[in-house]
Amino acid sequence: MDDIKENLIPNLHFAENDEEELAEEIGLPRRPTIPSLRQRNSQINMLEQMTHTEEQEKLNELRQRKATSKNSVRLGKGKNGQQKGGPIEEPFGESLMVLEFSESASTEAIQWIMEKIGGRRVDGGLELIVRKEPLSRDSQTIIFHISATHMKLLEFADDMGFMKRTKTGIIRNFNVACLDEFFYDENMTLEDILTPGDRQIIVKYALDSIKAADDDHHIPGTKIILYHGQSIVQAAQSAELITNLYSLHDKRKLKELRHRWIKPNRMQPIDEIRDYFGESVGMYFSFLGFYTYALVVPTVFGFLQLGLSEETETVPFFCVFYVVWMKVFLELWKRKSSSHAYRWGTITMTNLDEPRVGYYGKLARDPITGKWTPHYPKWKTYVQMYCVTAPIILLCMAIAGFVTIFQFYVEAYLAELFGPDAYILYLPSVVNAIYIAVSTLAYDRLATFLTDKENHRTQSQYERHRVNKLIVLEFVNNFLCLFYIAFILQDMKMLKTQLMMQLIVLQFLQNVFENLYPYLKKKVGLKIVRLFVKSNYEKLKEAHEVYDEMGLRTLDTEDPRVMQNRKEAILEEYNTYDDYLELYIQFGYVVLFSSVAPLTAFWAILNNVIEIRLDAYKLCSFFKRPFARRTKNIGAWQLAFETLAVISILTNCGILYLSPQMRELGANLSREGYTLSFLVIEHILLGLTWFIYKAIPDTPHWVRVALAKAEHESRQALKRENAQRSRNVLFRRFRSVHDTHSMLN
Repeated sequence: MDDIKENLIPNLHFAENDEEELAEEIGLPRRPTIPSLRQRNSQINMLEQMTHTEEQEKLNELRQRKATSKNSVRLGKGKNGQQKGGPIEEPFGESLMVLEFSESASTEAIQWIMEKIGGRRVDGGLELIVRKEPLSRDSQTIIFHISATHMKLLEFADDMGFMKRTKTGIIRNFNVACLDEFFYDENMTLEDILTPGDRQIIVKYALDSIKAADDDHHIPGTKIILYHGQSIVQAAQSAELITNLYSLHDKRKLKELRHRWIKPNRMQPIDEIRDYFGESVGMYFSFLGFYTYALVVPTVFGFLQLGLSEETETVPFFCVFYVVWMKVFLELWKRKSSSHAYRWGTITMTNLDEPRVGYYGKLARDPITGKWTPHYPKWKTYVQMYCVTAPIILLCMAIAGFVTIFQFYVEAYLAELFGPDAYILYLPSVVNAIYIAVSTLAYDRLATFLTDKENHRTQSQYERHRVNKLIVLEFVNNFLCLFYIAFILQDMKMLKTQLMMQLIVLQFLQNVFENLYPYLKKKVGLKIVRLFVKSNYEKLKEAHEVYDEMGLRTLDTEDPRVMQNRKEAILEEYNTYDDYLELYIQFGYVVLFSSVAPLTAFWAILNNVIEIRLDAYKLCSFFKRPFARRTKNIGAWQLAFETLAVISILTNCGILYLSPQMRELGANLSREGYTLSFLVIEHILLGLTWFIYKAIPDTPHWVRVALAKAEHESRQALKRENAQRSRNVLFRRFRSVHDTHSMLN
């Protein structure tokens, strides 16, 4: 039908292409192609009717084609890397992952790993599609592009337990056997079931699932020791045999997303962000938007407090208000994240108890599975945590304390020289704010280094301990100075000035650095690489000839992905840690001393409105495509924000206790009675937060109903399957007995 259309109406064909090119050029999203129901049903029928014999015939045909392609490679290649005299090379499809080996990687090791990736399942391979990049004069390493067919991706999605929407609107485990149920829209095809982020997660999972067999004791050509069941790719990454593993951007989809995302007059397309970048990035930007909207309330009350402060003492009222606001905000966010997790199919996910990349230890048999796995004594981890990590963190706290005290010593000295109203007195505060911004970068690397040394087994444990270190270090680094002013110097005017100075300077420096550095790296990075990095062309040329002999095909030299990879390989890598940390610090400035500086929420919301669009632009323009990660909430950062909320009750009650107005109201009370009254107020506020925690469920009612309905449908489907299996067994058994008696008679 397509051939007839192209032959009879060629002008219409070219008109459609021109329209799509014009739409893309002016920034409009490309009009989707709507397939017919007949096309989709034919895809499903093809899957359902494929028998074991047909699969075997297809495998034999593929093996024959592979053998033919090997012979054609030995005959030679054309100018553009196409084989002469061989069969027509099938299209490679989307490049889902780029794998880069180190300069010192041996040909034997690369060949062995590539056989694992592209080999047959019966031989321990994955049957993924592999293409190597063609050589150029500035090539440094061997680079491979990895893809997979849609059928293979759906097969892995079934193994991973992905949850997808069905025709009934329920989110449940994806099952290839019930594929028709997951076409909830009549315009869907097989390609629409999985999002771009899903495909990236699946290929990463597939690569990590290449396990060492019983006879795989090491990677050939290297000294990398393997144990039975170990992930080969992860072992190669830990030993830096594989130096880079990342994905290329889908330029068309990224352009459509950026067009809708960076405009300040539009809502954030959270679902589209999740589809392209994965649940982790989607959850962060949803939290950022939700938090920014929530700041509108304390901003309005802050201006109200500022206007009433001259006439009425409003600090106690606003102190109670901030306690209620921040707890309601955090509880409502839990409900929103649960809604996201249900719609995205991650609400029931659990952390797999798999060793993370970089985990090391002596090989020993697992008491449950009996497989050889690395085991690292827990006592060594505890020794590292309490005897190394803890003293280093205490030392950092002592340095922060020294800087704080030294700042006030310098301010006092400058006040004596120039007077108490001189502008130069702001200089120590500005210098301290710059020091805090610079030390934040150092603390991030320090937390990563210390957590690596602790050698936690799972990725979830690693992330939790790393976040905990960042929380402690940044809390001391940013807020110790404010605590000193509030409770040692007890100067509320100085506290307000220092808080606003730190908040504004810190946010300005962070925005400049996190946007300027990736921009410069993209603009000048490739030029620097070409100028200062030595080419390995001659060495790699021999290796490429070996890979040609083993049948590994090469991308065409004019393939746009080749140049795209050279541009994106030098880009900065993005992660949500730094952005969450920035919000954590900002939230601390807003709530810890909110009753003294009511305009902090205004400066925070002003920063975040700009931050959302700047982050969108830089993520779509100056960063590598981050690895999509599945998540159902913001993880350890939820506890970090809740901890700040509890501490803010103590700090605001302390400020009330020290305020002259409250002391005048409590003049008739003894010192012990005055102190006791504030302890009662503090416990009442803590009880109020507990009441809000209990009153607002973490999961919305409709999500709980949908989960219960999905569980009910799964039980019913299992009952039907077991009943059908039982009927088949009884039918075969008793019919065979009946037929035997009939034959004897």
